[in-house]
Amino acid sequence: MKKKLLVILAVLMLVVAGCSSGKSTDGEKEDKDNGKKAEATSDYPKKPIELVVPFNPGGPTDVFARAIAKELPAYLPNKQQVAVINKPGAGTTLGLTDIATAKPDGYTLGFTTSSGLDIQPHYGKTSYQLDSFEPIIKAYVLNSAIVVKKDSELNTYEDWLAYVKENPGKFTYGTSGGTGSGGHIAMENLGKELGVTMKHVPFEGVADVMNAVMSGQIVAGQSRPDTETGGELKPLLFVTESKGVSDYYADIPNTKELGLETSTEFYSGFIAPAGTPEEVVMILHDAIKEVMELDSIKDLMVTQNLVPSYANGEDFGKTMQEYSDKNKKTMEELELIK
Repeated sequence: MKKKLLVILAVLMLVVAGCSSGKSTDGEKEDKDNGKKAEATSDYPKKPIELVVPFNPGGPTDVFARAIAKELPAYLPNKQQVAVINKPGAGTTLGLTDIATAKPDGYTLGFTTSSGLDIQPHYGKTSYQLDSFEPIIKAYVLNSAIVVKKDSELNTYEDWLAYVKENPGKFTYGTSGGTGSGGHIAMENLGKELGVTMKHVPFEGVADVMNAVMSGQIVAGQSRPDTETGGELKPLLFVTESKGVSDYYADIPNTKELGLETSTEFYSGFIAPAGTPEEVVMILHDAIKEVMELDSIKDLMVTQNLVPSYANGEDFGKTMQEYSDKNKKTMEELELIK
């Protein structure tokens, strides 16, 4: 009987030991898994990063992105290189689709302007939505105005307003983004608020708009009055709060100064695919922010007429959502969407 009890006790001890061993193994596996997850983020980046720019090479968005990409490795852990990939087309939606569908591991990022994020998804033709992206950092805003030829008889906002009131539908203006673009929506909002009718003429690019204004094909453009036009175009009214990096256009009003509700913001910033780990987003944010504070980058922004407008990922996301909601409402009112 005593031997039987000893055998039973021995068996029970073996069972308990086996269970304890099983628990320990599961715990060790969990610890290893957690260690792998930590390692995957803590040693980021382990390989080169691709920065997708949904524009052709040479424009201000591309120039700025390349300047950041060149300096960024020095401020990233492990000093990994950053390669700029240009993917233009379809109003930036081709490049943004690549970003949205990329693996959310921090190795495919994007640098883009606003319209592809807060306008294009509302048409229902993109495979992505605003929440398909993780905002990293907002970089700058662009100024935009109603611009006419330097020798135009329209010299002021008051001249322009009198003309459009006296000539319904005869004031033609061009935008580079086409129908439903940010420039088009801003102008239609302005016309609605002022009770005037204008004729929109869509173009493929900024150069096309400027050439059409210079040749007299259209009366005005809704664009940036920067030095690329050689001083042959003059602004009458800014539809953005920003007028540029200098006070050169301080005497030209913006809609806010005139007490008008119509105002828009054309922003640019860095994004990642939704689901990118928070730690990775923070590493990228901190590194990009340091690069943006370099004197060489600040000088570049002046020459490119890019107005610094920093926001962290959370605030950048709020800006994106605000303008997405605002643009959707306007597009419905204009019957661009249902």
